Amino acid sequence: MRLSKTQYLRGLQCHKSLWLHHFRPDLRAPVSPGLQHIFDQGRAVGELARRCFPGGVLVKADHRRIPEALQETAAALQRGAKALFEPAFIHDDVLARPDILVQAEGGWDLIEVKGSTDVKEVYLPDTAAQRFAVAGSGLKVRRILLMHVDNGYVRRGVVDPRKFFRTEDVTAVCAPHLKELSGKLAAMQAALAGGDMPDIDIGAHCSTPYDCDFRDFCWKHVPDYSVYDLKRADFATITELRHLGVMRLEDIPPAFGLTDSQEIQVRVAKSGEPHIDGPGIRKCLQGLVYPLYFLDFETVAPAIPPYDGLRPFQPLPFQASLHVQAEPGGKAEHLEYLGEPKSDPRPGLVAFLVKSIGPDGSVVAYNASFEGGRLAELAAAFPKQAKALTGIQKRLWDLIVPFRSSLFVHPDMRGSASMKAVLPALAPGMGYEHLDISDGEMAFLAYAALTTGKTSAAQAKKTMTALREYCGQDTLGMVEILRVLQQYAT
Repeated sequence: MRLSKTQYLRGLQCHKSLWLHHFRPDLRAPVSPGLQHIFDQGRAVGELARRCFPGGVLVKADHRRIPEALQETAAALQRGAKALFEPAFIHDDVLARPDILVQAEGGWDLIEVKGSTDVKEVYLPDTAAQRFAVAGSGLKVRRILLMHVDNGYVRRGVVDPRKFFRTEDVTAVCAPHLKELSGKLAAMQAALAGGDMPDIDIGAHCSTPYDCDFRDFCWKHVPDYSVYDLKRADFATITELRHLGVMRLEDIPPAFGLTDSQEIQVRVAKSGEPHIDGPGIRKCLQGLVYPLYFLDFETVAPAIPPYDGLRPFQPLPFQASLHVQAEPGGKAEHLEYLGEPKSDPRPGLVAFLVKSIGPDGSVVAYNASFEGGRLAELAAAFPKQAKALTGIQKRLWDLIVPFRSSLFVHPDMRGSASMKAVLPALAPGMGYEHLDISDGEMAFLAYAALTTGKTSAAQAKKTMTALREYCGQDTLGMVEILRVLQQYAT
């Protein structure tokens, strides 16, 4: 059976996944909106890379029309094309569509474009498979190059593709993968020819290096709450438990070596009662200074920076919610900011923060390192407001700490310290399931869609309302979480 280089990479991760891809594609999970966004960003990065090679020829036939793609490639080469984009080659049942192929002195340079900021180990078998098919088709490959995003690039004016990318020669480091390729291909072909689905148990390979799209099928026997949810457990520990026949947390034997936080998690799972360390919570809350400013940002992280002063993938805060509580037990006043999608939201956000957050009092955030990072970036981008923004950053107080430190563990949290797990456990009825936008991924996807200008006015208005409701729920939820913690601070 012919294997594309993508299928080859799938087979390297798991032969069972490769078999399912060929024979049971109906069991594949649909592409999520978040994953589709990643694909779309990768496509945009690839198109930007082509601008480094003016005059290059794009082979337009897609994966559904491989014979046409092969014909287009051959015709372009015969016409003397010096650069080809997504040409098609087949050798020894391996299909490759390299991103860019450029004629150079003494041969061709094969260039793979990656929408990441460094060279990852997983890219090497990828490029080796490309080189195998191209060279096997008769072209002399001089070098294998990786073009990846330069995270030191800062946009100033129109994006310059030659400065946006870094190119690294990986010819030498790909050589070992080329030597192994034929043997690995033979093993994959044998797995596909065997008829039966390979008997491979679940494990770390289900998400390394990529999340497998057949995970739901392979994990269907795993309970909703299992040893795979054990807090900070590596796969060696989980595998040991599985060998003991343990799948549910409640069945972990008392003598099994667990960390303190894991012991608490298992005890809570077995008893169904929360673990509450009142003195520890009280000590944790002693650092709070009123008035309290409960702060939450929503961000997007575009691969190609849309505004000056931004780096690739730099989180761009477009929204902030703020609940202000002047005294313990007092009513919290809600303030908010949501940038217009057609322009840089940062100037308005900075003005909102400086005006709304006073010079004294703790700034409460959930997983505050994220908000801290955004405040530091805003201070660097807006020097006139840097002092005020840095002052806000220095007063951050992290509400996740009592939960991350296992001072409060509720059975409904299921080992997670995320706010999406904590809030409904501490405040039933204050979850997110009733909201049109119910998590951070949905929020940034909704705002990213607005920035395209392709959303109708009615839909845009509805989306903006949903964004306000979601972000406001986050800071209101923090107010409620703190109120509950204060009740247990004995």
